[in-house]
Amino acid sequence: MNKKRVFIISYNKLPIEFWNEHLNFDNSAVWFWSNNPDQAINNLSTVLPEIVIIDAYWAKQPFVTSLRGVLSKNYISNIFCITPKRQSDSKLRFLDKRLKISRFTSEVITEINTLLNPPQYESQTKLNKTG
Repeated sequence: MNKKRVFIISYNKLPIEFWNEHLNFDNSAVWFWSNNPDQAINNLSTVLPEIVIIDAYWAKQPFVTSLRGVLSKNYISNIFCITPKRQSDSKLRFLDKRLKISRFTSEVITEINTLLNPPQYESQTKLNKTG
C-alpha cells in the first residue's frame, strides 16, 4: 500500500506530537509546516499531498488566503480546515467538494483517520472466508 501524503499547515504552531495523539499516521508520510503559510503553499507542489489540514483554530492572522491557495491545487483530494467558526458560515464562500470546514471534533478526526487508513477491501475479506 502506498503511503498517504499529508501536509499540515498549523497557524497555531501546535507540535506534531499533538497531531500524532489524534491521527493515525502509520500509513502516511507527513509534512508539518508551522512557520510562514505562504511558503507552505509554495511547497505543496513539491510534496503533492493527497490530504491537507489547515489548523486555523486560533489563528492570529487571516487564513483565507492560504485556504484559497490550497484549493487552487487540483491534485489535492481532501482539504480539512479546522476552525471554531461555523461550517455553514465558511462553506458558502468556497463551494468545493474536497473541502471540509469543521471544528476539531471526534467526527472530523474519524473522517481523517478513515482517509489515512482505509478499511481493507471487502472482496479480500470474502475471499479469505471462502478459501
